Amino acid sequence: MHITEHILTNSDCYKAGRTIKPKGIMVHSTGVAQPDVNVFLKAWDKPGVNACVHAIVHRGGVTETLPWNWRGWHAGGAANNTHISFEILEPAGHTYKGGAMIGYDPVKNKAYFQQVYDTAVELCAYLCEKYGLDPERDIIDHAEGCKLGLASNHSDVGQWFPKHGKSMDTLRADVKARLKGGEPEMTQEQFDDAFAVHEKGISDRAVSEWAREAWNKAKDAGVFDGTAPGAPLTREQAALILERLGLLGK
Repeated sequence: MHITEHILTNSDCYKAGRTIKPKGIMVHSTGVAQPDVNVFLKAWDKPGVNACVHAIVHRGGVTETLPWNWRGWHAGGAANNTHISFEILEPAGHTYKGGAMIGYDPVKNKAYFQQVYDTAVELCAYLCEKYGLDPERDIIDHAEGCKLGLASNHSDVGQWFPKHGKSMDTLRADVKARLKGGEPEMTQEQFDDAFAVHEKGISDRAVSEWAREAWNKAKDAGVFDGTAPGAPLTREQAALILERLGLLGK
């Protein structure tokens, strides 16, 4: 699991500076078909936004958005005072009506879901170990929080997980198994699916702002074809670039 840090220092939630003693974990999904973590970071990292979780789980890993012991604004209830929270980003291609996913394709999104689900399990295991939490007792989703009187009336993640044969019960069991060292080995199919999602993430990612000018110059000069700016560079590709730059001689 790869955790990067992008603390929402401009948000009112962060500036409030209130801390908690974590007593549990609340799992959310965003309820919108948007897999790009940067969209949420941009939307939430500013004053006046009435939402703030501790982390975002996406196909690239985990982005921490609040210190783990900061008080978040995620539950619409008392769980804000007790629970670490994270949002799982949903893939593109569906809409919502009455809390239900419309037009969602479980087959098409199989690899995406498995990747973010596995990352959510890893994150929960990490937090359980860090704060001495019991995965069977202390991990809930937003919908379960509502039933316990700790959160507002939302359906996540029960509107999504069952489409892939998963539930909060399976997540809790998988976290428990991981803490005991009982994580099953990844099958070849799971590896291929995860790698396909990883490659798609690379090809879909936009050019970083700090590299945009140089990237456009290189593209205009014919050094690159303008695709997959975040992809790794092989030695044969490096040789071709040197040839295009005229640095290899005759």
